[in-house]
Amino acid sequence: MTAVTFTKEDFDNLELVRQIVLRRLKEGGWDQLYQQWDEHHASNYVKFEVPHLQNRFIVLVSEVMWQLIIQGVITPGKDAPNPELPWFRVTSYGKSVLEAERFLPHDPAGYLNDVRNVAKSEIGKAALPYLEEALRCFTSGCHIAAVLMLGIAAEAVFLGLCAVIETKLKNASERTKFEKLQWVKPKHRWVVDKYQALPASDRKAKLPESLDITLTSLYELIRRQRNELGHPSERMPAIGRELAFVHFRLFPAFIEDVEAFATYCKKHGI
Repeated sequence: MTAVTFTKEDFDNLELVRQIVLRRLKEGGWDQLYQQWDEHHASNYVKFEVPHLQNRFIVLVSEVMWQLIIQGVITPGKDAPNPELPWFRVTSYGKSVLEAERFLPHDPAGYLNDVRNVAKSEIGKAALPYLEEALRCFTSGCHIAAVLMLGIAAEAVFLGLCAVIETKLKNASERTKFEKLQWVKPKHRWVVDKYQALPASDRKAKLPESLDITLTSLYELIRRQRNELGHPSERMPAIGRELAFVHFRLFPAFIEDVEAFATYCKKHGI
Protein backbone atom coordinates (compact mmCIF):
# COMPACT_ATOMS: atom_id res chain seq x y z
CA MET A 1 0.00 0.00 0.00
CA THR A 2 1.36 3.41 -0.96
CA ALA A 3 1.77 6.29 1.46
CA VAL A 4 -1.16 8.68 1.91
CA THR A 5 -0.60 12.35 1.11
CA PHE A 6 -1.69 14.64 3.94
CA THR A 7 -2.83 17.90 2.33
CA LYS A 8 -4.01 21.30 3.48
CA GLU A 9 -7.59 20.08 3.05
CA ASP A 10 -6.84 17.35 5.63
CA PHE A 11 -5.99 19.86 8.37
CA ASP A 12 -8.84 18.55 10.57
CA ASN A 13 -9.25 15.13 8.97
CA LEU A 14 -9.06 12.98 12.08
CA GLU A 15 -10.61 9.99 10.29
CA LEU A 16 -7.82 9.92 7.70
CA VAL A 17 -5.19 10.11 10.42
CA ARG A 18 -6.92 7.32 12.34
CA GLN A 19 -6.73 5.06 9.29
CA ILE A 20 -3.03 5.79 8.86
CA VAL A 21 -2.35 5.15 12.56
CA LEU A 22 -4.23 1.84 12.52
CA ARG A 23 -2.32 0.73 9.44
CA ARG A 24 1.01 1.51 11.10
CA LEU A 25 -0.04 -0.28 14.28
CA LYS A 26 -1.12 -3.28 12.23
CA GLU A 27 2.23 -3.55 10.49
CA GLY A 28 4.10 -3.32 13.80
CA GLY A 29 7.50 -1.95 14.75
CA TRP A 30 6.07 1.13 16.47
CA ASP A 31 6.12 1.44 20.26
CA GLN A 32 6.64 5.10 21.18
CA LEU A 33 3.68 7.46 21.39
CA TYR A 34 5.59 10.48 20.16
CA GLN A 35 7.78 8.70 17.66
CA GLN A 36 8.54 10.92 14.70
CA TRP A 37 6.45 10.87 11.55
CA ASP A 38 9.11 12.26 9.26
CA GLU A 39 10.27 10.75 5.98
CA HIS A 40 12.85 8.56 7.71
CA HIS A 41 10.40 6.97 10.16
CA ALA A 42 7.07 6.88 8.31
CA SER A 43 7.59 7.31 4.58
CA ASN A 44 5.62 4.11 3.94
CA TYR A 45 2.53 5.58 5.61
CA VAL A 46 2.24 9.32 5.03
CA LYS A 47 3.69 12.13 2.97
CA PHE A 48 3.04 15.83 3.41
CA GLU A 49 1.89 18.26 0.76
CA VAL A 50 4.02 20.92 2.45
CA PRO A 51 6.54 20.30 5.29
CA HIS A 52 4.79 22.36 7.98
CA LEU A 53 1.74 20.07 7.81
CA GLN A 54 3.76 17.44 9.66
CA ASN A 55 3.24 19.35 12.93
CA ARG A 56 -0.52 19.38 12.47
CA PHE A 57 -0.52 15.71 11.54
CA ILE A 58 1.36 14.82 14.74
CA VAL A 59 -1.22 16.72 16.81
CA LEU A 60 -3.97 14.60 15.24
CA VAL A 61 -1.93 11.43 15.75
CA SER A 62 -1.71 12.22 19.47
CA GLU A 63 -5.49 12.66 19.62
CA VAL A 64 -6.07 9.33 17.86
CA MET A 65 -3.60 7.49 20.08
CA TRP A 66 -5.30 8.73 23.25
CA GLN A 67 -8.64 7.60 21.85
CA LEU A 68 -7.17 4.15 21.20
CA ILE A 69 -5.83 4.03 24.76
CA ILE A 70 -9.30 4.82 26.10
CA GLN A 71 -10.82 2.17 23.80
CA GLY A 72 -8.32 -0.45 25.03
CA VAL A 73 -6.60 -1.03 21.68
CA ILE A 74 -3.24 0.12 23.05
CA THR A 75 -2.01 0.65 26.61
CA PRO A 76 0.82 2.67 28.16
CA GLY A 77 4.10 0.85 28.73
CA LYS A 78 6.17 -1.39 26.51
CA ASP A 79 7.48 -3.87 29.09
CA ALA A 80 8.66 -4.06 32.71
CA PRO A 81 11.72 -1.81 32.19
CA ASN A 82 9.57 0.70 30.23
CA PRO A 83 6.19 0.70 32.02
CA GLU A 84 5.02 4.21 31.16
CA LEU A 85 4.49 6.60 28.26
CA PRO A 86 5.84 7.46 25.77
CA TRP A 87 6.21 3.67 25.41
CA PHE A 88 3.07 1.76 24.52
CA ARG A 89 2.01 -1.69 23.35
CA VAL A 90 -0.97 -3.22 21.59
CA THR A 91 -3.30 -5.03 24.00
CA SER A 92 -4.61 -8.56 23.49
CA TYR A 93 -7.93 -7.05 22.48
CA GLY A 94 -6.09 -4.64 20.21
CA LYS A 95 -4.42 -7.53 18.39
CA SER A 96 -7.82 -8.97 17.49
CA VAL A 97 -8.91 -5.52 16.30
CA LEU A 98 -5.85 -5.06 14.10
CA GLU A 99 -6.26 -8.52 12.58
CA ALA A 100 -9.57 -7.44 11.04
CA GLU A 101 -9.17 -6.57 7.38
CA ARG A 102 -12.57 -4.88 7.00
CA PHE A 103 -15.52 -3.67 9.05
CA LEU A 104 -13.45 -2.28 11.90
CA PRO A 105 -15.66 -0.20 14.24
CA HIS A 106 -12.60 1.53 15.72
CA ASP A 107 -12.32 3.16 12.29
CA PRO A 108 -15.87 4.55 11.90
CA ALA A 109 -15.32 6.20 8.51
CA GLY A 110 -13.70 3.08 7.09
CA TYR A 111 -16.43 0.88 8.56
CA LEU A 112 -19.20 2.95 6.98
CA ASN A 113 -17.41 3.00 3.63
CA ASP A 114 -17.08 -0.79 3.73
CA VAL A 115 -20.77 -1.16 4.64
CA ARG A 116 -21.81 1.22 1.84
CA ASN A 117 -19.98 -1.08 -0.59
CA VAL A 118 -22.00 -4.00 0.77
CA ALA A 119 -25.36 -2.20 1.06
CA LYS A 120 -26.23 -2.03 -2.62
CA SER A 121 -29.98 -1.46 -2.25
CA GLU A 122 -32.23 0.81 -0.22
CA ILE A 123 -32.77 -2.11 2.17
CA GLY A 124 -29.17 -2.08 3.33
CA LYS A 125 -28.85 1.70 3.16
CA ALA A 126 -31.72 2.03 5.65
CA ALA A 127 -29.30 0.85 8.34
CA LEU A 128 -26.67 3.55 7.74
CA PRO A 129 -28.04 6.37 9.98
CA TYR A 130 -28.38 3.93 12.89
CA LEU A 131 -24.94 2.48 12.20
CA GLU A 132 -23.42 5.96 12.36
CA GLU A 133 -24.94 6.50 15.79
CA ALA A 134 -23.92 2.99 16.89
CA LEU A 135 -20.32 3.71 15.91
CA ARG A 136 -20.34 6.98 17.84
CA CYS A 137 -21.54 5.07 20.90
CA PHE A 138 -18.96 2.32 20.43
CA THR A 139 -15.95 4.62 20.07
CA SER A 140 -17.13 6.54 23.16
CA GLY A 141 -17.17 3.34 25.21
CA CYS A 142 -20.98 3.15 25.40
CA HIS A 143 -21.21 -0.48 24.34
CA ILE A 144 -24.75 -1.16 25.53
CA ALA A 145 -26.02 1.84 23.59
CA ALA A 146 -24.01 0.71 20.55
CA VAL A 147 -25.60 -2.73 20.49
CA LEU A 148 -29.03 -1.21 21.06
CA MET A 149 -28.55 0.96 17.96
CA LEU A 150 -27.35 -2.08 16.00
CA GLY A 151 -30.60 -3.80 16.91
CA ILE A 152 -32.56 -0.87 15.51
CA ALA A 153 -30.42 -0.97 12.35
CA ALA A 154 -31.17 -4.68 12.00
CA GLU A 155 -34.88 -4.02 12.31
CA ALA A 156 -34.69 -1.30 9.63
CA VAL A 157 -33.08 -3.80 7.24
CA PHE A 158 -35.61 -6.50 8.07
CA LEU A 159 -38.58 -4.17 7.56
CA GLY A 160 -37.18 -3.29 4.16
CA LEU A 161 -37.18 -6.99 3.31
CA CYS A 162 -40.79 -7.27 4.50
CA ALA A 163 -41.80 -4.38 2.21
CA VAL A 164 -40.34 -6.25 -0.77
CA ILE A 165 -42.02 -9.53 0.22
CA GLU A 166 -45.42 -7.84 0.50
CA THR A 167 -45.27 -6.79 -3.15
CA LYS A 168 -43.95 -10.14 -4.41
CA LEU A 169 -46.25 -12.62 -2.68
CA LYS A 170 -47.88 -14.81 -5.31
CA ASN A 171 -50.87 -15.73 -3.15
CA ALA A 172 -53.31 -12.86 -2.55
CA SER A 173 -54.71 -14.34 0.67
CA GLU A 174 -51.18 -14.77 2.03
CA ARG A 175 -50.47 -11.16 1.18
CA THR A 176 -53.51 -10.05 3.14
CA LYS A 177 -52.49 -12.11 6.17
CA PHE A 178 -48.91 -10.82 6.03
CA GLU A 179 -50.04 -7.20 5.75
CA LYS A 180 -52.15 -7.64 8.90
CA LEU A 181 -49.14 -8.70 11.01
CA GLN A 182 -48.39 -5.68 13.21
CA TRP A 183 -45.33 -6.74 15.19
CA VAL A 184 -41.83 -7.64 14.06
CA LYS A 185 -41.69 -10.96 15.92
CA PRO A 186 -44.59 -12.65 14.05
CA LYS A 187 -43.35 -11.14 10.79
CA HIS A 188 -39.93 -12.61 11.45
CA ARG A 189 -41.39 -16.04 12.17
CA TRP A 190 -43.51 -15.84 8.99
CA VAL A 191 -40.51 -14.86 6.82
CA VAL A 192 -38.37 -17.67 8.25
CA ASP A 193 -41.14 -20.22 7.59
CA LYS A 194 -41.63 -18.91 4.08
CA TYR A 195 -37.90 -19.10 3.37
CA GLN A 196 -37.67 -22.64 4.72
CA ALA A 197 -40.58 -23.68 2.47
CA LEU A 198 -38.71 -22.63 -0.68
CA PRO A 199 -37.53 -25.42 -3.00
CA ALA A 200 -34.26 -26.89 -1.76
CA SER A 201 -32.74 -26.34 -5.19
CA ASP A 202 -33.43 -22.59 -4.99
CA ARG A 203 -32.06 -22.32 -1.48
CA LYS A 204 -28.90 -24.10 -2.55
CA ALA A 205 -28.26 -22.50 -5.94
CA LYS A 206 -29.91 -19.09 -5.85
CA LEU A 207 -29.42 -17.89 -2.28
CA PRO A 208 -26.42 -17.58 0.07
CA GLU A 209 -25.71 -20.67 2.12
CA SER A 210 -25.40 -18.46 5.20
CA LEU A 211 -28.99 -17.18 4.84
CA ASP A 212 -30.24 -20.01 7.07
CA ILE A 213 -28.21 -18.66 9.97
CA THR A 214 -28.83 -15.02 9.10
CA LEU A 215 -32.62 -15.27 9.06
CA THR A 216 -32.98 -17.55 12.06
CA SER A 217 -30.08 -16.91 14.42
CA LEU A 218 -28.25 -13.70 13.62
CA TYR A 219 -31.27 -11.44 13.31
CA GLU A 220 -32.88 -12.98 16.39
CA LEU A 221 -29.66 -12.48 18.36
CA ILE A 222 -29.32 -8.83 17.40
CA ARG A 223 -32.98 -8.07 17.98
CA ARG A 224 -33.10 -9.93 21.29
CA GLN A 225 -30.18 -7.85 22.47
CA ARG A 226 -32.14 -4.75 21.46
CA ASN A 227 -35.22 -5.87 23.37
CA GLU A 228 -33.20 -6.71 26.46
CA LEU A 229 -31.26 -3.47 26.33
CA GLY A 230 -34.21 -1.26 25.48
CA HIS A 231 -36.28 -2.10 28.56
CA PRO A 232 -35.49 -1.42 32.22
CA SER A 233 -34.45 -4.36 34.36
CA GLU A 234 -33.14 -4.94 37.85
CA ARG A 235 -29.71 -5.75 36.48
CA MET A 236 -28.02 -4.05 33.55
CA PRO A 237 -27.17 -6.49 30.73
CA ALA A 238 -23.50 -7.45 30.49
CA ILE A 239 -22.47 -6.04 27.12
CA GLY A 240 -18.73 -5.47 27.01
CA ARG A 241 -16.37 -4.16 24.39
CA GLU A 242 -15.56 -7.59 22.94
CA LEU A 243 -19.21 -8.59 22.49
CA ALA A 244 -20.08 -5.25 20.90
CA PHE A 245 -17.08 -5.65 18.57
CA VAL A 246 -18.37 -9.06 17.47
CA HIS A 247 -21.82 -7.61 16.71
CA PHE A 248 -20.28 -4.94 14.48
CA ARG A 249 -18.24 -7.57 12.67
CA LEU A 250 -21.35 -9.70 11.99
CA PHE A 251 -23.67 -6.94 10.89
CA PRO A 252 -22.42 -6.43 7.29
CA ALA A 253 -23.00 -10.13 6.52
CA PHE A 254 -26.57 -9.69 7.77
CA ILE A 255 -27.10 -6.86 5.26
CA GLU A 256 -25.59 -8.88 2.40
CA ASP A 257 -27.75 -11.92 3.04
CA VAL A 258 -31.00 -10.00 3.51
CA GLU A 259 -30.38 -8.05 0.32
CA ALA A 260 -29.74 -11.31 -1.54
CA PHE A 261 -33.08 -12.68 -0.30
CA ALA A 262 -34.87 -9.48 -1.35
CA THR A 263 -33.31 -9.74 -4.83
CA TYR A 264 -34.49 -13.34 -5.10
CA CYS A 265 -38.04 -12.32 -4.13
CA LYS A 266 -38.08 -9.53 -6.69
CA LYS A 267 -36.92 -11.88 -9.43
CA HIS A 268 -38.85 -15.05 -8.66
CA GLY A 269 -41.67 -14.02 -6.36
CA ILE A 270 -42.39 -15.94 -3.20
